[in-house]
Amino acid sequence: MYGIGDYLCPVATHVRVRESRKRTSRSARIRWPAPAWGAIGVTALFVGITCWWLTQDRSIPIFDAGLHLSLAIGVHHELSSGHLLGALTLTLPYPPFAYLVGSLGILAGGVGVAPPILAENLVFVPLLALGCYQLGRLAFGPLAGLLAVVFALGSPLITAQFHVFMIDAPETAMVAVSVWLIVLTDGFSRLKACALAGVAVGLGMLTKEPFAFFVVGIVCVTALRGGRGALRGFALFAAVALAIALPWYVHEYTQMRLLATEATDSYTAFIRPGKTVPNGIAPPRLSLANLEWYLRNFLDAQIYLPLFVFAAVGWVWTMVGFARRRPVSPLALELAVGAFTAWAILTETFVHDPRYSMPLLVYLAVFGSGWIVRLARAPRIAAAAALALVALANTLGASFGVGGGVAITIPHGFATALGGPGSITIYENAGYLVSAPQRDGDLIAVLQALRHDGVRNVTWFPLQALEPDFSTGGLMVLAQIAGLGRPDTVTYEEMTRKDATLDHTEVGSGPPPCVRLDDGTGVWVRIGNPFAPGAKDYCPLPRPHFYG
Repeated sequence: MYGIGDYLCPVATHVRVRESRKRTSRSARIRWPAPAWGAIGVTALFVGITCWWLTQDRSIPIFDAGLHLSLAIGVHHELSSGHLLGALTLTLPYPPFAYLVGSLGILAGGVGVAPPILAENLVFVPLLALGCYQLGRLAFGPLAGLLAVVFALGSPLITAQFHVFMIDAPETAMVAVSVWLIVLTDGFSRLKACALAGVAVGLGMLTKEPFAFFVVGIVCVTALRGGRGALRGFALFAAVALAIALPWYVHEYTQMRLLATEATDSYTAFIRPGKTVPNGIAPPRLSLANLEWYLRNFLDAQIYLPLFVFAAVGWVWTMVGFARRRPVSPLALELAVGAFTAWAILTETFVHDPRYSMPLLVYLAVFGSGWIVRLARAPRIAAAAALALVALANTLGASFGVGGGVAITIPHGFATALGGPGSITIYENAGYLVSAPQRDGDLIAVLQALRHDGVRNVTWFPLQALEPDFSTGGLMVLAQIAGLGRPDTVTYEEMTRKDATLDHTEVGSGPPPCVRLDDGTGVWVRIGNPFAPGAKDYCPLPRPHFYG
């Protein structure tokens, strides 16, 4: 390094030396190690597959995927109207950050299914990869960072969730980058890193409320490591995070209290004796079924058995290091406490869901990659190749639907987290919510054509819209994209030519549907009163025609 006097020297030769050194310095800055470029390549490939997937898929958004997509479109409309407060509060009970990112995609690409999903991928996938790579690098070296990225982006659940617009994958990305920046504070002694960590945590809290579960453990260990010297940095970190997140939580205090009550209530609070437990309600807190729930979730929905084995080996290796008083990494304590604390808090919440443990993927990825780099050369290459092959297989299943399901049946009534028979998944071609792109009938094109033909409102029979491939949440967002509302009329008799009704049933021997879905069902369209004498089916594509 050179002092400021060297750069201010008027001698021409010194100027030339300065310029040469600056060019050398810039060149050195971009000489990242090969694993860093590998992580960039894996990230680009992941986003590229999502782009391809969106060009191929024509399915109706499933349940919550439709709801969250609708909220992103609503946020875009609020911002376009200049209603900032409306945009920030429209998404209740969810914080607004992911929806704001989605609205940027709509601003750039227009109102549709793909633009907000692409925006989510372009922002949060690199953040997830960055956090996993840097955390793995700091804990075990650059190769571990690359393998952590392969592990994380090769998780079947994270793959499927980035193909739809949901907020659990963005939450996972914000946990990854936040944990890395918290570690980077070096015991909250580096003020710049403290401020950046505060920004990441503040935005993470504005992504989803349980975000705090996944960083509180590592924050505590980092603060304790810093001792008294951490007070200034921790204060800066907390001030920045609170300045970003606290105003929204204060504004939505009543709603947050309701969510907190739901999350912390006991098993018996809403369960009557003799009644069936609703889906998503956690088992009794101290029961074995509850303590193993998210373990089953890892095996059945989140990462499957092969990736779980990699993470389990790393976890056991880390625990053995503690027992021998030889930690496997300078960050071993932060990682272990962070992961265990997140699991413990998550397990004690009242509502369980396969998606809720997704941010633990950050810790699983680092544990699952760290031990590999400590092996001798031959087994290290073999283990790294095996991890890459598992990630590739998961990608083929979750994005392309290749093959079928492979599982191990477990005796003694071990039930899966999804409520199915006792089994452990090794490979699956049916992802959570989505898998391979669906190339069935294009309902959004039909709705847009109805709008072109003068229809202004669309409705459907509620009891027919309870299936994943034909849900009210998905239909509402497609109608929203097509510019269609819901009929203001009370009865079918009052419907006019501006109102259309969708009829969703199995395809039989009668008139063909206007839209044929991959599950063997079809969608018929009626204009006006669908039960009027002589009413006929209508389809606007390929050309408007009544039939049947």
